[in-house]
Amino acid sequence: MTILINPKGNNPFSELKAIETPVWCAMLAQDGDTIIDNEVSPIAETGNNSEILIVVMGNNPSVSSTPKMPEAYKLLKKYPNAKLTGLHPMATGEATFTIPPAVELSKIKRARWELLDMSKYRAHNWHCLQDLNSRGGYASLYTSFGCPFDCSFCNIHTIYRNRSVYYRNPQDVIAEIDLLVNKYGVKNLKFCDELFTLNKEHVTAICSGIKDYHLNIWAYARVGTVDRKLLYTMKEAGINWLCYGFESGNPAIRDGVSKHYGDILETVEMTRDAGININGNFMFGLPGDTMATMAETLQMADRLNCEWVNFYCAMPYPGSKLYKGENKDWGSYNQLENTAVAPEVKKFRDWAFTRYFTNPKYLKMIKEKFGDKAVEHINMMVNL
Repeated sequence: MTILINPKGNNPFSELKAIETPVWCAMLAQDGDTIIDNEVSPIAETGNNSEILIVVMGNNPSVSSTPKMPEAYKLLKKYPNAKLTGLHPMATGEATFTIPPAVELSKIKRARWELLDMSKYRAHNWHCLQDLNSRGGYASLYTSFGCPFDCSFCNIHTIYRNRSVYYRNPQDVIAEIDLLVNKYGVKNLKFCDELFTLNKEHVTAICSGIKDYHLNIWAYARVGTVDRKLLYTMKEAGINWLCYGFESGNPAIRDGVSKHYGDILETVEMTRDAGININGNFMFGLPGDTMATMAETLQMADRLNCEWVNFYCAMPYPGSKLYKGENKDWGSYNQLENTAVAPEVKKFRDWAFTRYFTNPKYLKMIKEKFGDKAVEHINMMVNL
């Protein structure tokens, strides 16, 4: 028997945050294993004879795994014989357990949800802007593993070891969703795939099998990987949000980090026409960024007027092409503290956050789509 521990992060608790299911623990677990999710439960005494695996993996591996590293080190002091795995331990050579290759992960029939208290988890606030009281009944799962692209700021290839993509059997995915819905009351779902929209046949097969569940789903997409037919198919299946990595408003900055894509405005228009909301990811402080190019990025965000945005400070995470040194001061990678980036970048990011979410044009759109309660929630968030 193995006890798999999901370490808690060091970000302060907030009602705005999602409480993510530790899907990697649930995928790696075997019959007879135990999962301790330290994000929602304290660490109990495990016994001297227990085999312990500390799984340092968030549901957005680069960003949400990093805050878990300090806690993982504390756990290793407490359990010196424990094994360690996850994206950053693999990137720094500290892992004593290697995550199986993507081809093996793709053959997993389902995660071991029965080892978790599924009542503990909740969706992101933006995921449920239509009804902020409906954030419970949440889970996340993978339908594929890997990414064919090679963006310089991303370290996901540390896990998968190459740029191949391996797909789960769509019928296994549908059966797992059926279990989550009917046994655990899941209604909000996240597809964790690095790029869910890459394989249209795979997406269509899954969407055709889940369209009667009336779910509220979000997934990652990329400009140039969707068309109108696919978008309408996803919407019919309950995919109400797509997260696009726009990253920078300056083409030269995007080219410098190997982020190449097609027509942004066409993709946004098609997505909106299908009734799907957009969560745009933007980054400040990429190589070559200046105050002028960061302003271009904010201008792009304003022009697109996404229903939600994430503004990140670019960081050279271990395992990425941008990582050149030996920095393992994990606190410096905290997106809230940002000590691994220039102070002016953090200052601009924080100003841009307030600027975006208080923009009258944005708030008008939110009121028209989601109502007054959503606007009140966003105003509260900005003023925290």
